[in-house]
Amino acid sequence: MTDRTGNARRAVVVGGGVSGLATALRLLDGATARGLDLRVDVLEAAPQAGGNLRTSAHDGWRLEWGPNGFLDNEPATLRLVDRLGLRDELVRSSDAARRRFLVVGGRLREIPASPPAFLRTDLFTPRAKLRVLGEILVPRRRDLGRAADDPATDESVWEFGRRRLGRDFAELMLDPMVKGIFGGDARRLSLAAAFPRMVELERDHGSLFRALAAISKQRKRAADAGPSGTLHSFRDGMATLPAALARTLRDDPRASLVTGRAVASIGRDGAVWRVQADEGASFEADAVVHAAPAHAAAAHLRELDPALSGLLDGIPYVPMAVIALGYARGDVAHDLDGFGMLIPTCERSRLLGALWTSSIFPGRAPQGQVLLHCMAGGPLDQHVLDDDDDTLRDRAVAELRGLMGLRGAPALVQLFRHPRAIAQYEPGHLARLRRIDARLAGLPGLHLSGSSYRGVSVNACIKESETMAAAVLDRLAAAAPGSEGGTA
Repeated sequence: MTDRTGNARRAVVVGGGVSGLATALRLLDGATARGLDLRVDVLEAAPQAGGNLRTSAHDGWRLEWGPNGFLDNEPATLRLVDRLGLRDELVRSSDAARRRFLVVGGRLREIPASPPAFLRTDLFTPRAKLRVLGEILVPRRRDLGRAADDPATDESVWEFGRRRLGRDFAELMLDPMVKGIFGGDARRLSLAAAFPRMVELERDHGSLFRALAAISKQRKRAADAGPSGTLHSFRDGMATLPAALARTLRDDPRASLVTGRAVASIGRDGAVWRVQADEGASFEADAVVHAAPAHAAAAHLRELDPALSGLLDGIPYVPMAVIALGYARGDVAHDLDGFGMLIPTCERSRLLGALWTSSIFPGRAPQGQVLLHCMAGGPLDQHVLDDDDDTLRDRAVAELRGLMGLRGAPALVQLFRHPRAIAQYEPGHLARLRRIDARLAGLPGLHLSGSSYRGVSVNACIKESETMAAAVLDRLAAAAPGSEGGTA
């Protein structure tokens, strides 16, 4: 059992993914700034830290297990990059990555990226285009922004798109967009939880077109328009970020990072939290930040608070298989001049889409080779992982052969299986979070963070790590000896 000596405060972070690692570092940095004596222990069940931010590199190939990059429009992420000294490791996506494609009618079709291109495209009928242009005439909902208070008002992404832009736009554009971000079903995803900015735009401007016009004017007036929102990664892949975080924590005498150590349960004795790990290890703390997935938190907190555990268990995840395929450039007829393709549900494909990875970032494939990442699974294919590797490979190759002109067998095949890949923010998610927060109010010192709750992207997790660390430090500072808050 860990010692609690002197006036030092202790925090335990459960989960060594990017959320947990970034939170731990921000706790230490914040403690230094506040003059707070703090010890932080990070516990990760897997043999290595990083969660789904993992990169496999061999023979000139560089394969991502999970996210392929992040947008540079989140200041918290850029601050972390600078804190870790990784600015020179950043690589910007190619200009080709701005081109995105859909599979419609069994053919690859480029997504129009501008109003003139939208008017010219034959993806939509004239009637569907008029319906989109008529968005400015659609009245705003009167109950916008009340999803946390009244789950009955929580609108799905698909229903929002149908209401404001028409059924055709919802099916051909929003449905595959949701697949690309959440691996999910637009009909079963809460707009307010997954895309809160859309709710704000309709509420504040009454129309998405009016909102875009207002935003454009604001940017033109601003001396600095801010980050461009360009996709970035690191020269050696996304694993660079958690590796640098882990290295920084291990170099700090106030921190410990323990991998291969699963948590069994979390309890408390008065104000002291106890985290029980395997092999009889126990960690005491003044604060616990649980940054592992919600289903793991549910298991760890079941004895402490069954009601909270049940709420956490109710957050669904979807399975996903990532099939990486490498080909000789001459064996792919398509020019691969783009980011990749997404497949609407109406196409009835077993694939969600594919990234043309070697076209997005440099150094992802050996010279003369190309790399593709195919995604399968999601809520409409819950049994995808029942298939063996050969079946998943053959299905992906068969679907891409006709679309992209593949010839022969792939030079590389690697599969990554994710039984619980991405949390699904279904309608009622914000109301669920409110009930979770109510339970946490009775458990001072316990905090929940990570992609299960308020954003699934790398940017969202890193942004939350700053606010989470500040909240924990506020409480620890108030409870420190000699403070007005007394002792914990």
